[in-house]
Amino acid sequence: MITRLVFLTITLAFSIASCTTPAQQSNYSIIGIWKLVDMQFEGGAKDMSKTLSQSNTKFVYEASGEFKMMLDADGRGLQGGYFYDPESSILSIKYGTQIDTALVSWVNSNKMIQTTKDGKTRTILERVKN
Repeated sequence: MITRLVFLTITLAFSIASCTTPAQQSNYSIIGIWKLVDMQFEGGAKDMSKTLSQSNTKFVYEASGEFKMMLDADGRGLQGGYFYDPESSILSIKYGTQIDTALVSWVNSNKMIQTTKDGKTRTILERVKN
């Protein structure tokens, strides 16, 4: 029993040490303009990268808590509000009566991955530099 407990403790410590810690991620800001570069659906098309690389879809997270998803250069799309908790890495977006929730992980400060709560959709976004 004690051996198993020690093994589990060591395994947990190793797992935590090998992951990016929330403290490192909390330095990253979601505020800004992000371009959609990849989207993966469970059971969906395997290669959407060619289509997405030509996409004008952008996500705007303003410091005020306002959210916009622009589908084209003309600015049409969705808008609403958002809340991002860097401690839990949970992003909630509200538009109309709909609330979408995603887990955010970071590749670096200019590339984020949003995964839906059910794990069926994964979206990769890159920061648009002005």
